[in-house]
Amino acid sequence: MTTPIAKAPAASAPQLSNTTNDTTSGNHSYDGRTESAVKIGPEFAPVVEYLSILEDMIISEGQKDTLDNEIVEKSLALFARLQRVIPLLQELNNGEINHTVRRLILKDLNGVINPFLRLGGEAKTKNRRMLLNGLRDVDSKISDIASTIEHKDLMELQTKAELIHQRYSSSEL
Repeated sequence: MTTPIAKAPAASAPQLSNTTNDTTSGNHSYDGRTESAVKIGPEFAPVVEYLSILEDMIISEGQKDTLDNEIVEKSLALFARLQRVIPLLQELNNGEINHTVRRLILKDLNGVINPFLRLGGEAKTKNRRMLLNGLRDVDSKISDIASTIEHKDLMELQTKAELIHQRYSSSEL
């Protein structure tokens, strides 16, 4: 059985239309708040598009019973988490972290999922742990990045709170 495998968009994939740049996300941030439609910039548009392709591939393989439920569930949970974190990365505007996330999805995640999907039934069963470990490692890296975002937010909160305190606590009305 041959499974069509989608290639990851090139790191500097040309934009075929403006709709790619208008990708929006009504997802929740890492703290559960719902974000109003966040525009995904050109740096992450191919990443979000590829996540959608991976999601469709995993769902399709799961429906054909060529992937077990644990792989489908963990893959989809990871993809959803990545889609929640990406808009926050744009706000953080850290080139190194952005590069890491792009590499995680377009190269690393792609490099572990696509070869696995090409395996036959018995080979998938024997090697499923390798795929699950790869998904776990990507999820762990995303946890580190989410902690960085949370730390930045905390520092911003402390700075603003201190500024407000200095400005208004000792002033006379």
